[in-house]
Amino acid sequence: MLPTSNDPLHSATALFSSRQYGPLRLRLVGLAAFLILLVLFRHLALMGVTFVVFARALVFSGGWVARTLGLRGGKAERTGALLVLLTSLLLLAIGVWLVVRMGGRFYLHLQTLRADRSLLELLQDMQGDLVARLPAWLPLEDIKERLPHIVQPAVGYLQTTGRVLMHVLVGLILAVIYVLDREPVDAMLHSLPSESFLGTLWRYFGYLSDAIVITITLQVLVALVNTVLTLPVLILLKLPRIPAFTALIFFSSLVPVVGNLLSGAVLIAASYVYRGVWAVVFFVITTFVLHKIEAYYLNPRLAAQHVKLPSLMLVTSLILHEHLFGIVGLFLSFPVLYVWLNILQDLRSQFSACSAPALAPSTPRPVPSAAVAPPPAPAPSTPSAPSKKRRR
Repeated sequence: MLPTSNDPLHSATALFSSRQYGPLRLRLVGLAAFLILLVLFRHLALMGVTFVVFARALVFSGGWVARTLGLRGGKAERTGALLVLLTSLLLLAIGVWLVVRMGGRFYLHLQTLRADRSLLELLQDMQGDLVARLPAWLPLEDIKERLPHIVQPAVGYLQTTGRVLMHVLVGLILAVIYVLDREPVDAMLHSLPSESFLGTLWRYFGYLSDAIVITITLQVLVALVNTVLTLPVLILLKLPRIPAFTALIFFSSLVPVVGNLLSGAVLIAASYVYRGVWAVVFFVITTFVLHKIEAYYLNPRLAAQHVKLPSLMLVTSLILHEHLFGIVGLFLSFPVLYVWLNILQDLRSQFSACSAPALAPSTPRPVPSAAVAPPPAPAPSTPSAPSKKRRR
């Protein structure tokens, strides 16, 4: 019997501290540990995202290749993943060879332009030609004075880029190791009891990995839509090499926020060089409108398929995350919503399971005496025929 009190707060505290709420308390402890680990290892977020994305991609592609080739057995998926890795390495080697070949051609062209001149003289001529092509209103002297202040952040960006590439490489290596030997790892993780601390922690990190994969999938769809919507703008501006610019828009849109800024800067420069100032104004206005539609309409509509919330709530979440975290908040909005909604549902289900016995009555409810019907009176017995004869 649970302790009772006239104080509602005391009664709720006593109810929650009872033994039957042990699994709920354990899940709350797992939630606290989940948040602490996210804060402590937040600088390894890119490595974790790379590991999850490449691991899921290798498992999916390896299974598809195994089914396509008709491979059977327990190691069919592993063989398919190895074939995917070898194909990817071959394509990467071909790409490096093409880049080196193009670099060799550029070097030969540079040697031809030298015409018995020193490399310093050639670079000075190229700099003069570049300065002559710049518009007259550009403050070149001011830019030269501020050049050291501009170069210093650029060096910091290069260092950050190197660290990012290192995290991506480590995440890719961990994904390959996991896929090639994932059976014992999955068996160990699935053997954890779901109500234990480690089981709860693993379930919450599973929500996070699902949110990452869904976000990347949505980003690919957004990149396709962004490319399709921007292509008519390029055609109207009559820019040259439209296929190359289209590929640039698609692949840069796969990188949240930064990719759109990079492709936008390149296309603005191309619009100015080939069509003039009016093309820059037209491109900036149209792409600004398209990106706002993409951020505040397309993304919420796609996210609503995985998060059961109204579109108004999703747009509000986008605005709040952008206000708190800047432009990166547009990328964080959906994973945060997805993870928290799943965690709240998990806690709510456990709370309902724990509180159901507590809400059940421990003793039968007494029935008021007025409602008790009196026992029925015995019916009068009728004498039988032999008894009537004796009386006579």
